Amino acid sequence: MGYAKRAFRLYRPVMRSARIVFVLLAILAAETTSVEADLATTPGESPYIAPEGKALVVFVRKRKRLASEVIYSIVNERGRCIASVANDWKVVARVEPGTQMLMVVTGVAQPQVQLLKVKAEAGKTYVVKMRPRVNAKNPVELTILRRSTEPLEMFPASLRETGPFKPNLEECTAWVAKRQSKLATKAARAKEAWKAADKEFRASHTIRGADGWTGDEVTGPVDD
Repeated sequence: MGYAKRAFRLYRPVMRSARIVFVLLAILAAETTSVEADLATTPGESPYIAPEGKALVVFVRKRKRLASEVIYSIVNERGRCIASVANDWKVVARVEPGTQMLMVVTGVAQPQVQLLKVKAEAGKTYVVKMRPRVNAKNPVELTILRRSTEPLEMFPASLRETGPFKPNLEECTAWVAKRQSKLATKAARAKEAWKAADKEFRASHTIRGADGWTGDEVTGPVDD
């Protein structure tokens, strides 16, 4: 509990924000569509199984020996946080099926924005590993685990060992809304960089429908 409180102290100054009116949708939604999903889970069900008609993205950030406690905020096209990831956390984000562009926001005084494209299929669970990069244009290295390249195409057994952390997304969303003007500028630059990037870069930062696992595969045989 003490660690969670420290990790989220970055958001506390703006946690009283009541409603979010966000302009990033106009910047990011030109070529994608998405609908905001709730974050409820079915009691007794594995947190890594996508509920009917939805898809999940699991963001995994392993602890690194860094003094920084910078949070990685995953923001959808409606300007709401769907995940907030600190060191050594696994966080599950629920998304609607279809194509959408997510923002990975890092930093506080000078936040940076990276883009992650998601082409989700209903009933699938996707996994993205996150690793910090020092003195890099993109401060977070994003690695998509793809079903076709995993051993025996199995869902990573290490993810099933512990449940995901559940951050306070209202605090995160309020923090993002407080900085909407600055983030809108950063998002526009990220969109231009995305368009200018080569096909290999865009492909490596795009979750494809076939990259995920079904519920039966998530709870299937453990990869020893």
